[in-house]
Amino acid sequence: MISLWCAAGVKRWAGTLCVGLLGGLLLAGCSGARLAYKQLDVLLPWYFRDYVELDTGQRQQLERAIDSILVWHRESEVGRYAVFFRDLEREAASPLGRERIRAARMDLEVFWDDVVGRLVPDAAALLADLDDAQIEQIFAGIVEDDREFTEKVLARSSAERIERRERTLRRQIERWVGNLDAAQRSMVASCARDMRAEPEGWLDSRQRWRQALREAISYRDDMAMFTPRLERLLADGESFWEPEYRRRFDEDRERVLNLIADIDGSLSNDQRRRLRRQLDRWASDFESIARDN
Repeated sequence: MISLWCAAGVKRWAGTLCVGLLGGLLLAGCSGARLAYKQLDVLLPWYFRDYVELDTGQRQQLERAIDSILVWHRESEVGRYAVFFRDLEREAASPLGRERIRAARMDLEVFWDDVVGRLVPDAAALLADLDDAQIEQIFAGIVEDDREFTEKVLARSSAERIERRERTLRRQIERWVGNLDAAQRSMVASCARDMRAEPEGWLDSRQRWRQALREAISYRDDMAMFTPRLERLLADGESFWEPEYRRRFDEDRERVLNLIADIDGSLSNDQRRRLRRQLDRWASDFESIARDN
């Protein structure tokens, strides 16, 4: 269920050169934190190269920045993640309750903001070193992402969107607790039907954010002006969204939180044991990474 909390609550609105590093650092446990960490120093440069062609000096600058950030992250952040998951694993012996789940979501947002704060100076320096043609490559990549999104998502009917939301929610929950029973599946279906943040609003908000990024990058020759603008875009990107979409998104975030709390309160003994095993796996992976330091 942690993946749901991340999707619903973490401030990760950034379709830019920086999002791969942010997501990789904070959510490294998607297929096992230890495995992900072994791959980050290789995978992250490839992610950036999908958006922009770098010259030799820029590639070396990027690799040094990634190495430095990964060292900081292992030394300063991984232990906090281990404690976070270990505490949840212990408390999940019984239903966590809505407010504990809300607090966990807020903890994840703090983790995210801390990564942003450490990353932004290096990201700003890398972006400042790009020429105009490279900047246009980045924006061309973002536009292409939007085009693909439009083709895949906006063509779906309302019923198809609801069905897809329901399927996605159910899959994410079942990764943590195993197969849902009929009553739990009904909870998921009800949540999916009630969600109101439609992709049209997301696309419009993404365009607003992209325009704000372009404006921020226009200041890249003045780091004192550029760096705080970039930090706001990455740490508080929701503030650039279309207001009605943001309102609906916030309401949907509460719906998902309530769904998680309701599902958690309805878990069978077998489902609760599986949830605790999953939380233990994440905690153990992060504990192992922390010990390796």
